[in-house]
Amino acid sequence: MNFLILVSIGIAGFAAISALLLFFTYAAYIRVPGKSAFSVFSCAALVACLATLEIGHFLYFLGGAEPLTGLHYRVALFLVPSSFYFFGRWAILPREPFRPVLLVHLLPILPLFAVPLHVALPVLFMFGAAYSLWLGRLVHGLRDQRKQFRFEFFYFIVMSVLGIAVLGLGFAIPYVDDRYFYLFYNAAVALGVAIMLVALVANPDLIGDLSEAARVKYGASTLRDVDVDGALQKLEQLMTKGKAYQNEGLSLSSLAAEAGLSGHQLSELINSRLGLGFSRYVRERRVEAAKALLVNAPSQSILSISMDTGFRSQSAFYAAFKELTGQSPGDFREARLAKDQSGNPTRRPLSPG
Repeated sequence: MNFLILVSIGIAGFAAISALLLFFTYAAYIRVPGKSAFSVFSCAALVACLATLEIGHFLYFLGGAEPLTGLHYRVALFLVPSSFYFFGRWAILPREPFRPVLLVHLLPILPLFAVPLHVALPVLFMFGAAYSLWLGRLVHGLRDQRKQFRFEFFYFIVMSVLGIAVLGLGFAIPYVDDRYFYLFYNAAVALGVAIMLVALVANPDLIGDLSEAARVKYGASTLRDVDVDGALQKLEQLMTKGKAYQNEGLSLSSLAAEAGLSGHQLSELINSRLGLGFSRYVRERRVEAAKALLVNAPSQSILSISMDTGFRSQSAFYAAFKELTGQSPGDFREARLAKDQSGNPTRRPLSPG
């Protein structure tokens, strides 16, 4: 068994297990306002398809039959574009109701039963590339709602490029050896799963932030009868004088109640006027308060500062601080104190005479 096959076996196993972990994380831990049964079900369908594909690749590289000879592999393969579309749609637009017309997006499975496989596969990958570009375009359309979607856009650009690469694979099928097809497709599926995994680990609030921004952009405004300037001033008072950020259990609903707004109104206020999601807004206020304490209270420990600014743990504080400043809290404190000392050198007394 050569090295490439061994690596592919490892990649297939990693992707199958990671896909299942992603579903569990999304269903049980990822907080998305209005998350519906449709989004959870479509996530389960997508994960089941990806896991089936990778298990098929795993067994093939161990010496089993070609995956495409199995009906379960072919069905999973042809369901991936549809399940990807439905999950992407309901993850970002969770409050959208189900409409029968959406069933048209099950069309990618029809070529499996209507035309020969060597024709059906390029058609299938065309649908997959189209849905990848659709999702990238949908996320890109939210750019005016966010000032921090740098890495998020990068993830979706990579996903779109990956979709186009797989499309190229579909058209190359008649000209490449079957083993190379499985090697490349195995790696492509694993890369897609890895991108989602890295994105959610780097920013657990990614899907929630995207859905908030989408609701503000595409939904009806909840601020029509709200004094927006007054609400912003009230919010600022709660954060500066009231130090609401110190509450480690601060939530959208609890802060909204203090501001005299509904949760939807506060979410739209922060999204549309400040260009931030709620979680990002709170993190920024906590980090700003921490920066002031790091400089003005040089004897206070970093652990104490993390607790005083509402972070649940020192590790969460370090991660948020590094994300927003590019430095660790300790490095930031040392750099600022060194800068202050160099800018205000101690004056030596004049020697007599």
